[in-house]
Amino acid sequence: MAKTLEAHDKLIREIFEGSYQFEIPDYQRPYAWTTEQAEELFNDLVSAMQDARTSGATSQYFLGSIVLIKNDREPKASVVDGQQRLSTLTMLFAVLRSVMPDAADDITDFLYKKGKVSLGETNEYRLIAREEDADFFRTSIQEPGGIDRLVVSTDKLEDSRLRYRENATLLQEKARDLTSTDRDALWKFLANDCSLVVISTPDFEAAYRIFSVLNNRGLDLGPIDIIKASVLGLIRTIAGEAKSHIYAKEWSRIESALGRDAFGDLFGHIRTIYAKQKQRATLVKEFQDHVSEYKKPIELIDKVIKPYAEVWGFVRDADFEATEQAETINDHLSWLNRVDFKDWVPPALVYFKRFRQKPALLSLFFKALERLTFFLLVTKVGINERIETYADLTKEVEPEAFDGELAALKTLELTDMQKREFLAALDGDIYRRLPRARMALLLRLEALVSDGSKKYTFSQVSLEHILPQTPPADSDWLTWFPDKDNRDSWTHRLANLVPLHIRKNPAASNFDFTTKKDVYFLGKGKASPFILTNEVRAEASWTPDLLSARQERLVGILSTHWDLDVRVPEAPTQPSNASETLKG
Repeated sequence: MAKTLEAHDKLIREIFEGSYQFEIPDYQRPYAWTTEQAEELFNDLVSAMQDARTSGATSQYFLGSIVLIKNDREPKASVVDGQQRLSTLTMLFAVLRSVMPDAADDITDFLYKKGKVSLGETNEYRLIAREEDADFFRTSIQEPGGIDRLVVSTDKLEDSRLRYRENATLLQEKARDLTSTDRDALWKFLANDCSLVVISTPDFEAAYRIFSVLNNRGLDLGPIDIIKASVLGLIRTIAGEAKSHIYAKEWSRIESALGRDAFGDLFGHIRTIYAKQKQRATLVKEFQDHVSEYKKPIELIDKVIKPYAEVWGFVRDADFEATEQAETINDHLSWLNRVDFKDWVPPALVYFKRFRQKPALLSLFFKALERLTFFLLVTKVGINERIETYADLTKEVEPEAFDGELAALKTLELTDMQKREFLAALDGDIYRRLPRARMALLLRLEALVSDGSKKYTFSQVSLEHILPQTPPADSDWLTWFPDKDNRDSWTHRLANLVPLHIRKNPAASNFDFTTKKDVYFLGKGKASPFILTNEVRAEASWTPDLLSARQERLVGILSTHWDLDVRVPEAPTQPSNASETLKG
């Protein structure tokens, strides 16, 4: 009977000389170790080798553990956890073979078993990378001379292949920096005195459970990898190996298109779309518990992950393309993305997915969503209420009968009371009271006062107080603002704040107004790229009256953009004398 679980501490030479033929399955993410992890591994090995040589100790050096799906009848082993470490060790073998020609044949045995050409045999590689990287890994790393060609290559590489080249380059440089004696000692130490704990089981579910309780050094599987393994396993059970392979490639395509971090974020947003509540358990558990298509894996990929991934790309990058309204839609999305929370994303994805072919509706929806989101940001609504608000919006968007018209989305509306609260916050101390909102607000205002002919990336921007926070005692500031309370009331409000390039802010300091203007504009006749800042140059002084007028204008611009006009209730009409007589 096949054993259900084996765990053995094995020397590297036992692992790489024929007992195992590792395969990286399709559900694994691309190779992701950076030069930081590769250098740490190399330095640890060299240090341990030198310590062992100095002390004469013969104890094994432990390199961690790997989890495999493997039966006890053949060497083939599917790697559940350990891809990064096994791939990097393979690169190190290839590097040592390159810089140690006298030991090349011995080291090659750790890379592949040579096939007997006369008997029609092919090489049996000790590690087979994911299908999309397997040929590249074999020719550029495992085959003789491959790693030397890879290191000097100027080909444009991305993702795992770029990581292979970067780490191969680093490992080769560090190996060449060693003396020939140390290189020889490192090779022998690595083969004979280093070990991995190999945990293997013939059952995928058991391997997954084992992985779930391990926490090894390095970049291990994340929640999306665990979900991927489970989903592809279900497809394999339901529809067969060939169908699982097709969907594994589609999954990898989607992940590569979005990027790993954004793809991981997407699963959190999908969970929220279904759960409509704050996350209370692990993403894996909640995704399994709440996403109804989880037990229908093909439908999950085709009807949930794939379409939401596409619209998430538009939303995240603000790069939607359409025959109309695309620029307006992307403008609203770019400002939503400047907010420091992403709770608005789930309803945005649901609406975008449903009404992608109706850009006029998308434009209206995202304008209203921008207003609601900045209202929640500026009025400092708590996270729980914020999540509930967006959950309510998602519920309004989901019904099949909903036609996309904003009149049905009551959550997007602001009451007169909420509008007053919004305006009061905008008119108040935004610098100290709203540290998480102040930059987004000033830059939103900057965009609104411009004519739209220039597009700014707003990188490396800081906020500057025109009236300084601590004006010198002998400055004009105290002449213009002799009353401390009045001075304090203006210092941190919209009218007194302007955007500056981050390098200019310290230079402006708390100088007098005339000197500040020279610092801002670097000499006579030079303009700032920021309209709000450029307006300062036109003023001869900076007084309470000027600030009052400027504040009213700037708050008015935001009020107009976000439609914050409050209805004034009509005065009750006086009854006529005849009515009074009748009532009497």
